[in-house]
Amino acid sequence: MSVPAVRVPRASSPPPGPPWTADDGAALDAEAVVANLESLRRTRAFPGRASRIGPHVVSITLDKPSAALLATLSQPFFALQSPRRLAAPDGRPVGTGPFRLAEAKPGLVQLLANPDYWGGAPRLRAISFRRLASEEKLVQSLLAGELDVTSAVGQDRLRELHGRPEITLDSQTGLNLAFLSINNDRPPFGDRRVRQALARAIDRDRLVRHLLGGHGKPAQNPLPPALWGYDSRTRDLVLDRSAARRLLAQAGFPEGFETTLMAVDAPRPYMPHPLRLAAEIRDDLREVGVRAVVREVPTWAEYVGRATRGDYDLALLGWQADTLDPNDFLSVLLDSGSIGTTNRSRYRNPAMDALLKRARMGSDLETRLAAYREVQALFQKDLPWVPLYHGSVFTAYRRVVRGLSIGPTGVLRYDKTWKLP
Repeated sequence: MSVPAVRVPRASSPPPGPPWTADDGAALDAEAVVANLESLRRTRAFPGRASRIGPHVVSITLDKPSAALLATLSQPFFALQSPRRLAAPDGRPVGTGPFRLAEAKPGLVQLLANPDYWGGAPRLRAISFRRLASEEKLVQSLLAGELDVTSAVGQDRLRELHGRPEITLDSQTGLNLAFLSINNDRPPFGDRRVRQALARAIDRDRLVRHLLGGHGKPAQNPLPPALWGYDSRTRDLVLDRSAARRLLAQAGFPEGFETTLMAVDAPRPYMPHPLRLAAEIRDDLREVGVRAVVREVPTWAEYVGRATRGDYDLALLGWQADTLDPNDFLSVLLDSGSIGTTNRSRYRNPAMDALLKRARMGSDLETRLAAYREVQALFQKDLPWVPLYHGSVFTAYRRVVRGLSIGPTGVLRYDKTWKLP
C-alpha cells in the first residue's frame, strides 16, 4: 500500500527561534522524518518504508495495507528525534517537543522548557517526574503540595482525595479491557457452547462493584465503549446461569468439568486485584459446575510467556489502547495472524480474519464501521474469550495547576500548562 504524500507541516506563524528544529538545532524536515521511520523499521516498530520526495513531503509505502496508519503514527514512540541522535543512539535523547531533557537518573527525570519549540515556548520553566516508593507516599506528597500531578492513583486511594478542596480528580472510563482468556486449542474450550456458558456464568456487575469500587463498566464487546466503532446495540452478555447450565449440557457436560485458571499477583490499572478477581471468577464458574483451580504463577514474565505459548486453560488478561483506532484491539486480539504474540486465546476463524482485513484496508470510515459491526457480531457468536469490564482511569492534580491536557489514552500534555501563584 502506498501513501502518496504525507506533508511535514510548517507552523502557521513563525514561532520564536528557528522553526522546525530539534533541540540540538538539527532540521525537522522530510529527511528527518525518513530517518526516524527507517530507524523504527529496523526495530520492527514500523511496517513500511519512507522516502523523501520534497523538502517537506514524504512518501510512505507499507508492507501491507492499513487504514490505521495515521493512528499508528500518533503513538508516543513515533515522536520525532534528532537525526543526529539516531546516528549516535547511546547519547542523550534529543527530541522536538516543548521540553528538553536536563537530567535522567533512577527515580527522577528533569525537563527544562524549550524556548525554541516550534509551537511556542511553554509557560512552565521545568517539570520533574519522580518515582515514589508507594501509593501511600504518593497521595501524602500530593496532599502536602510536594507533587502537583499524578495519574498513578489506584482505586483503593481515591477516598483519600475525594472532597479535598485543593485537589481536582479527573475520571474517565479507560480505553482498556479486562477479559477471561480461554485457550481455544484446549478441550473442551474448542466448543463455543462451552465458552458461551462461561460468559453467562460470570457476574460482571459484581466484579465492578467488588474489585473496582464501582469505578468502571461491565464489558459487552471486545472494544471499549469510548472507542469509535463500538456497537452499542450489543447486549448479549448477561448473567444467566440457567442458560449456562443448558449450554454445558448440550456440549456434553451436564455435570460440568474440572479446569485450571492461571493468575499472577501483578496489579495493572484495569486489574488492581488480580488474585481476588481470579477467586471471584472461580466462584462464579463453580455455580454452573465448572470446577476451576486457581494456579498462581510466580512472575509476570512467566505468566505472559505461558499465555503466549498457549500453556494454560483459562487466564486473566487485558489490553490497553495505544491508539484511537479499533484495529489496535480487534486485529491484535482476534486475528489468527496474531497467534503466538497477542492472540493468546489462539482463536482461528477465516471469516473473522476476512472481516478484520476488510476493516484494515477500508478507504473510508463507513466501510470500516460496517466491517467492525460485523466483527463484533461474529465475536458475540464465537466468544473466543469473555469480556469482563473496562476500568476507570484517574488523574489527580492540585487546583493551582491549569491548562493540563488529558488525552483519551491517558497521555498528559504539559505544553499549555501553568501554575497559579
